[in-house]
Amino acid sequence: MAVILPKQTGTEEGKLLFRKSEIITGVSEGIKIVKNLKDTLDYYGGVGLAAPQIGISRKVFIVNIVSSGKRSELPDIGFKAYINPEILDASSETNTDFEGCLSVFYSTLYGQVGRPSSLKIKYMDIEGKKRTEDIYHPFHARVILHENDHLDGKVFLQRMKAEDFPNLHWEENLDIRKKY
Repeated sequence: MAVILPKQTGTEEGKLLFRKSEIITGVSEGIKIVKNLKDTLDYYGGVGLAAPQIGISRKVFIVNIVSSGKRSELPDIGFKAYINPEILDASSETNTDFEGCLSVFYSTLYGQVGRPSSLKIKYMDIEGKKRTEDIYHPFHARVILHENDHLDGKVFLQRMKAEDFPNLHWEENLDIRKKY
């Protein structure tokens, strides 16, 4: 198992989080990265993780959205990998909700971010097949856009409006280092 403590903003390793990622040229490279991402996400929790968060500057991220228990209102997407994703379209309709990140203060800081409610994405799956998908659930769209931002060198704090910074929420008990 290749569990990697996600790189953190404000650290030397975390500088990678603010750089654009490079395209993956071979499916085997993508599969290897996806396995590391999945092992890390399974260990630390969360609903998505991008390659720069584990120190790899490549265009790939995963999501794992499961409808269960206190998250029964979520769509049951399950595990999915997006290799070389490209957002083709995003709705003008937006929604605002709290976001956190495994790479921002070890998943302890949450802030409100406005995001499009739906989108269209093109990507390659782990079998090397090119796919185009319409995402209509606002939470699923949010997770994809959050992870795709990592590939473009952005974190959710850069998407927040200045007036929302006083409402940042700190959840110290969610510190992922307690699992390490």
